Amino acid sequence: MNTLRSRIIKAGFAYFSLAFGAGFVMGAIRVPFLVPRLGERLAELIEMPFMFIVIVLAARFITKRFGLV
Repeated sequence: MNTLRSRIIKAGFAYFSLAFGAGFVMGAIRVPFLVPRLGERLAELIEMPFMFIVIVLAARFITKRFGLV
């Protein structure tokens, strides 16, 4: 049981890192390039589908990588 708990915690940290890192990178692209041209809200709406894809792929990768399936 302890190894499962350890894998779950490591998987949580890894997922957080991937999702947060992707959001940071996309935000660094969105703010200087899209916001001045399109406005804050439209730039966020454009970013949303890409973040959704990253989140789904990261979740799939992490669950398979840490054997949580």
